Amino acid sequence: MKFARIAAVLFFMSPLFASDDWWQVFFTHPQSKTGVTAVTPEKALVKTINEAKESFFGAFYDISSVPVTNAILAAQKRGADIRIVTDDSNYNKLQVSRLETAGVPVVSDMRKGLMHNKFAVIDSRKVWTGSYNITGNGENRNNNNAILIDSPELAGIFLAKFRDMFELKIFGNKKKTGPFGITDRKYHVKIEDTDINAYFAPENDIENIIIGRIKRAKTSVRFMAFSFTSASIAEAMIKKFKEGVEVSGVFENRGSGTKDSQFIKMKVEGVPVRLDSNKYAMHHKVIIIDDYRLITGSYNFSKNASRNNDENCIMIDNKAITAFYIKEFDNIFKAGTKK
Repeated sequence: MKFARIAAVLFFMSPLFASDDWWQVFFTHPQSKTGVTAVTPEKALVKTINEAKESFFGAFYDISSVPVTNAILAAQKRGADIRIVTDDSNYNKLQVSRLETAGVPVVSDMRKGLMHNKFAVIDSRKVWTGSYNITGNGENRNNNNAILIDSPELAGIFLAKFRDMFELKIFGNKKKTGPFGITDRKYHVKIEDTDINAYFAPENDIENIIIGRIKRAKTSVRFMAFSFTSASIAEAMIKKFKEGVEVSGVFENRGSGTKDSQFIKMKVEGVPVRLDSNKYAMHHKVIIIDDYRLITGSYNFSKNASRNNDENCIMIDNKAITAFYIKEFDNIFKAGTKK
């Protein structure tokens, strides 16, 4: 589907989901009955698992969605290879216990930092990621996004990370050399004319990679941030703003008044930033650059995400995909408060 056709659909109505032959994107819409896409992440993930023929390998910070758990168990019953990685703080939750009781192997990180990833690899060819936690709040109350990409090459990159955690029990790895060679692995794929980069924290320096992308911005930088405490990323955005690039953003209301939040700093510098109006959580971790470059995933713009947690971040240069994230941004920014 060409960009013009996608844009037309987006303008007149909310499509069931935004898609092309190799990608689909989904958004929650907790504050209204309609949103950028009618199909939400939970419904899309259930459908994706139901269509899995061989395997579903998921690394999720939290798993408490009954529909998703039921879909995983159904996939296991029909013979699919199911493997799960989750954070130790959520390991004892009911739905994870259901999986283990049924014989699904589950690995937790058992460490201080969070296993905060939100991704899955399906049939060694599809990658699912975004901000969506597999929870009721993640689906029904919080603003979230998810993207499904059909690419065996990209799936291979995510599988390598998954195996580090599931098979080798490597979490929070910062080694740049050694027997595992994690940071030397491939991170870029090209699908048709779209460049995609996949990075993982803390082994890749995602903070500086994001700053590098911001420095190359020519016309605009938009962001939606659940947690934004990185002074370095904020300073890069402020610098571009002072150079004449349009910079705007939405902060999650909770935590925006803390000493580490960059909200006040950006307000003082004149950057048009707002607080979200969702009484629960605006959970996106999104940066949009020059209307074509999308940054999303589990990675919050924070010190913990950069140094302590296991995180994933995907960067996609595709104007059609990014158009839907711009629509989501416009909706949340318009509803936000200016205080």
